[in-house]
Amino acid sequence: MNAGDDLDNELVLRRALRGNRRAFAQLMQAQGDYLSRTAHLYLASETDVQDAISATVLAAMRGIKNVREPAQFRSWLTRILIRQCYQRYAQKAAETDDAALVAMPVASRGATSEEKLDLLAGLRQLNDANRQVLLMYYYNDLSVRAIAELTGQGESTVKSQLRRGRRQLKEWLGGDYFED
Repeated sequence: MNAGDDLDNELVLRRALRGNRRAFAQLMQAQGDYLSRTAHLYLASETDVQDAISATVLAAMRGIKNVREPAQFRSWLTRILIRQCYQRYAQKAAETDDAALVAMPVASRGATSEEKLDLLAGLRQLNDANRQVLLMYYYNDLSVRAIAELTGQGESTVKSQLRRGRRQLKEWLGGDYFED
């Protein structure tokens, strides 16, 4: 992506923030793949994924004027999506979709397909709380504070879940997948 594309994207975002529905639609279309990949991390059913994305788009359309900083738009949108996924996840208690987790980045380094499959198997060994916190922290780049707000838990609880999840993964995988 070049500087011109960044400028165009920023203009579209600013128009959407001012209530331009066409710009909002263009913005949501540009976020479609990201929303789909993220929703697949939490939901196994394609129907649930599409429902979560639809509910996210609707909630975003209703609340876009609440976005204070354009630079925070994607984080704001991600939080809405994760809330929608949590609602569906709680209803179905579904396991995370294999194909989406295989596409998950591992920390900041590139990972081979084999490493991603190992990570998937390791994540499957974790309890739901630890797995979800690790996904939010590493895949969605949410801060401990943001995860705490999203899940309604204390920051110390989130930190403990991250620590336990990392330790369990390291024991199970025998590697350093989640070293900071």
